[in-house]
Amino acid sequence: MNSAPTAQPNRDARNISVIIAVALAACLAMVFVVFRQQSLVANSGDPYRYGALAHGLVEHGFTTLTRRGATLYVEWLAVIYRLGGNDFVVVLLQCLLQVGMCLLVYSIARRIFNARTGLIAALACALHPMLLRYVPDLHMETLLTFLCMLTLWAAIRFYDRPTWQNGVILGAVGMATVLTKGVILPFLMLFGGISFLQALRRRSMSGVMAVIVMFLTMAILLAPWTYRNYRVTDGRFVLLTPGASDSFLRGYIFTRWEFATLQKPPYTDAENECNAWFRKIASDAGTVWEADEVVDEVNNKAVVREMIRTRPLDTARKVIVGLFTFWYEMTSLMNSLVPATLAIAGWALAFVGLKRAHREDRPAWLIWLPIVVMNVFVATLIPLGRYSVPILPCLMILAAFGVDTLLSKRNHGGSVQSR
Repeated sequence: MNSAPTAQPNRDARNISVIIAVALAACLAMVFVVFRQQSLVANSGDPYRYGALAHGLVEHGFTTLTRRGATLYVEWLAVIYRLGGNDFVVVLLQCLLQVGMCLLVYSIARRIFNARTGLIAALACALHPMLLRYVPDLHMETLLTFLCMLTLWAAIRFYDRPTWQNGVILGAVGMATVLTKGVILPFLMLFGGISFLQALRRRSMSGVMAVIVMFLTMAILLAPWTYRNYRVTDGRFVLLTPGASDSFLRGYIFTRWEFATLQKPPYTDAENECNAWFRKIASDAGTVWEADEVVDEVNNKAVVREMIRTRPLDTARKVIVGLFTFWYEMTSLMNSLVPATLAIAGWALAFVGLKRAHREDRPAWLIWLPIVVMNVFVATLIPLGRYSVPILPCLMILAAFGVDTLLSKRNHGGSVQSR
């Protein structure tokens, strides 16, 4: 009886130690052994020139607005470079971010479900090839995934205690994530709206104020970012970064049958077709493509409106197909099979867990809402497999609860007892 109060802390400490050890070992193995020897994905180190953009930021300051340059990831790299770090230091920090993300997954799953689910989910994330793939080189996905899980952790904390202090935390963390990549913004808006309506229904003025403080914090942090964009572009208003229309138009091509079924490689044939289209759009508008991304955005936005108006069925097709390509479409058939298989298995187990969560009245909506919102939002734009990475940990949490359900049924002879 005397040992009962310490059983839970001891179990948590043991689980956390296992998660850290496995996640760190997997990251270091990927960095030092696997990544440079594999040939399934490019291992050039900086495929999107994030490092070059960050070095330019260090040397010349912020001079031009591009969708890749105007992100918090580039700012983060620039800080590391200013402090004397290099790309290897960045990769080591990304290993720590991956470990931190796994610990956040454990905390979230333990809060919504139970410790065993948290351990299973965290280990699944620690060993997930899609999550490990972006650790060894300069991709924003590792930082973005960590921030997405930190945002979800803050959202659950706000759900438990909707105070103005937690509103500040959620607003600050959420906006940091949005400034890294805007894909989490629709979830924050919807979560804030739901929380506001719940507070009104409870007649809780403190809850209403907490939501208002959350959005105020986001606005305060966004204002200097947008003002910087305004100054750099000589007085043109760009809220976050340009490029939404570019992504929307690319989605028409990347979701076509030959690319969605991987009969043709999307990242070469589809990419080349997109680039030819954008050159023509710019030429028709009397400009040069990629000379000014803000001008490109204006040109592309006019074409987006025309496509939606004149080709509504094709627009609907691209969104519907995109709901699925979001989970698997990579550079080739071979490396698309891995995320496709893992996504199918994850969703099959997730439905098992969701059924039990509904029966036990657990707030599983906090986990599936970011999945659904991001899936739909990205499907509306350009739904490629790597864009599912930031919410893969959410799917792993639901799948882990499905595994926990199956294990509990076996241990209890076919029935699951509520916990």
